[in-house]
Amino acid sequence: METLLETPRLVISYDEANDWLHLLWRGSHNTSDEKTCIMEVLEKIRLTQATRVLNDSTLDENGWSELTHWIANGFMPQVADAGVLAAAWVMPDNLQARIDVHKVLAQVSRPLIDTFLDAEAAYKWLKAEPAAPARVSEGPKD
Repeated sequence: METLLETPRLVISYDEANDWLHLLWRGSHNTSDEKTCIMEVLEKIRLTQATRVLNDSTLDENGWSELTHWIANGFMPQVADAGVLAAAWVMPDNLQARIDVHKVLAQVSRPLIDTFLDAEAAYKWLKAEPAAPARVSEGPKD
């Protein structure tokens, strides 16, 4: 895997064997820095012509509250237009960040995105060339 960008909050790597980008979000975010980082993701998608993304936000500590609408309605359509067919989103441990992911996903119609509780499950789903989201339970409900 080749590292394309590394910042304190985001690492973007390209997995040429699988033709996907691997994103690792970490730490706390602020709106201005995050919009710049998110646009770097789009640039790397265009550069590599990746068709899939493994978006690991396990270590995200505060989410993107200010950017959820823009991510869903501005950024994600551009990702799909750039050729991404599917993205596996590993859910953050942080509750606010997890809420923000759900807000984004409630508004996204493309590309195909599914959520996972761990990177291994996300990897397997992407590797299987996903056609529809797998319904992943976040645990037993009483």
